[in-house]
Amino acid sequence: MAEPTKTIFVVMPEWQGSASSRAMLLADGAAALREDLPPSARFDVAVPAHAGDALGTPVARLSSLLTARDAAREVLRGHAGPAITVGGDCASTLAGLERAIARDPHTAVLWCDAHPDLQHPSTSPSGAASGMALRHALGDGVPELVSQHPVDPSRVLLLGAREVDPEEAEAITAFGIRTQPVLSTGDESDVGESVALWLREIGATSVYVHIDLDVLDPAEFASVHGAVPFGFAVGEFTAAIRAAVATVPLAGAAICEFAPADAAMAAEDAPTVLRVLAALTSGGRV
Repeated sequence: MAEPTKTIFVVMPEWQGSASSRAMLLADGAAALREDLPPSARFDVAVPAHAGDALGTPVARLSSLLTARDAAREVLRGHAGPAITVGGDCASTLAGLERAIARDPHTAVLWCDAHPDLQHPSTSPSGAASGMALRHALGDGVPELVSQHPVDPSRVLLLGAREVDPEEAEAITAFGIRTQPVLSTGDESDVGESVALWLREIGATSVYVHIDLDVLDPAEFASVHGAVPFGFAVGEFTAAIRAAVATVPLAGAAICEFAPADAAMAAEDAPTVLRVLAALTSGGRV
C-alpha cells in the first residue's frame, strides 16, 4: 500500500500585492509563522525585496508579483501532496490555486475573505493585485497574471464576504458565484453543514481553501491590515474548514494577510493561525 502524500507548507512573504501602506508587515508575519512550521515540510519562496514595476499595466508592482509567482510554481512543481501557502498577500494564492485546478478540474474553491477580490485591473482604485486575486484566478484580468488553469466560477463559494464594492457585486452576479454570509446563530455546525452541502451539491472531488484572515471577527483576531467588523468567530470558522476537508480531500490552501503590528501582536495571534492550519490538515477528523 502506497504511503499517503504529505502536506507541505510554502512560506511566501509576498507583500507587493497589498494596497496597505504597511504592506511589509506581511513579511514579518510570514517570518513569525515560519518558525512554527515543521522544517521537514517547510519550503521557502524567494520573494523579491524591491517593490517592482507595473510593466505598463494597471497592476501595481507586477514585475515582482510575477517573479514571486514563478518562484512558487517552481517550489510546487517538486512535490506531490497538497500545499498550503502561508504568509503573503492574497495574490500569493495564485500559484497554488492554479496547481490545484490543473490537477483536478472538479476542485471546489472556498474563498474565505471579507472582500471578494473581484476588482478588475482596468477599474481597480488601488491597482493592488490582492483585490484582483479571484478575478485573475477566474481567467480575467491582465494576461501576465491570469491563471493558466482558470477556476470554474460555478465551483466558487465566497464565504464571509461583507465589504463588497458595486463593481464586485456586479461581477458576482455576472459570474454566477455563490455566496455564504457570516451567520449569527451561535451554532458552530451551521456554516460547516452549509459548506459540506454545497460541496456535495456541485459534485466536488477536492477543495482548495483560500483564507484572508480578515474573514475573522476583529474582536478575536487583530493582525490584519484592514479589519472588517462582524466576521466569523474563530471556532465557527475552523468548524467550517474542518467540515469542508471532512467532506472532500484538501487540494491545497493559502493563509494570507497575517500582518501583526509588532512582536507582541504576532505572539498573541499566531496561535489562531496555527488553529486554522490544524483545521485545514484535519482530513476526516471532524
